[in-house]
Amino acid sequence: MSNTPETEADADAGLIRTPSVGRIDVEAGRETALQIGALTTFVGMWWALALVTPQTLLPRPPAVAAVLLQDLTSGLAFELVWQSLRHYLPGLLIGSALGMAVGIAVGWWETAEHTIGTVASFLRPVPPLAWIPFAIIWFGLNDQGAAFIIAIVAFWINYYNAQGGVAGVDPQLIEVARSLGTDSDLGLIRKVVLPSATPELFTGFRTAAGQAWMVMVAAELLGVPGIGKHLWDAANFLRMEVVIAYMLVIGLLFLLSDRLIRAVERRTLAWR
Repeated sequence: MSNTPETEADADAGLIRTPSVGRIDVEAGRETALQIGALTTFVGMWWALALVTPQTLLPRPPAVAAVLLQDLTSGLAFELVWQSLRHYLPGLLIGSALGMAVGIAVGWWETAEHTIGTVASFLRPVPPLAWIPFAIIWFGLNDQGAAFIIAIVAFWINYYNAQGGVAGVDPQLIEVARSLGTDSDLGLIRKVVLPSATPELFTGFRTAAGQAWMVMVAAELLGVPGIGKHLWDAANFLRMEVVIAYMLVIGLLFLLSDRLIRAVERRTLAWR
C-alpha cells in the first residue's frame, strides 16, 4: 500500500494520520539549528562591534565570559540569583493569583465590573515604579518591598488577561451547563469559565513572568540585594563586563522560566 495523503474515506472512518517520529525529529533539529544560528550571529555582531569600541563602553565576549566563569566558580552568581528569586517568586505568584481572581470576578459579575472595574481603570495608568515610595514606607528596603513592586506588575497583566478570557467564553457553553443542572455562579465558573479561559490565563502569567524580571532589576536599584543591585554597583565603577554578564544571566533566567511555563501549559491544555 502506497503512502498517499489522507483520503475522504479515511476521514469519514475517523482515521487520523499523525506525524512520523522522523518528521518530528527533523523539525526539532531545524528549530534548534535556527536558535543556535541566531545566537551565534548575535555574539558575532557583538564581538565585531566591540573591536571598534572602547572596552569601557562595550566589553568583548571573552571578558564577559571570564566574569561569568569566575562568579560561577566562586558561587557569587548563584547567591545573587537566589537573592533575586526571594522577592521575584513571591511577587509574581501573589500578584498573579490576585490579578486572576479579581479579573475573573470583574469579567463574570456585572456589579464587580461597575465597582472594582471602575477603580481598576482609575489606578491602571499609575506606573508600577510610582509605588516605590509606598513600598519603602510600608515594607522597607527588603525582599518584601521589592516583592510588592513585582506583585503590582503581575497583578495588572493577569487581571486584564483573566477579564478578557472570561468575556470570551462562548455563551452557548454556559447555557448548556445550565440546562444540565449547573445554576450557581461558582459552579459555572469552575466547570465552564475556567476551562475556557485557561489559555488566556496562561498567556497572562507568561507575560507577567517576563515583565517581572525587568521590574525586579528596577526594584533592586533601591538597595535590595540581588542581580539588579549588583548591576548598579558594577555600573558605578564602570565595570561594564559585569553589567553585560548579569544582563545575560537575566535573559537566561527568563528563557528558563518561559520554557517551564510553556511546558506546564502544554501538559495542562493537552485535552484541547
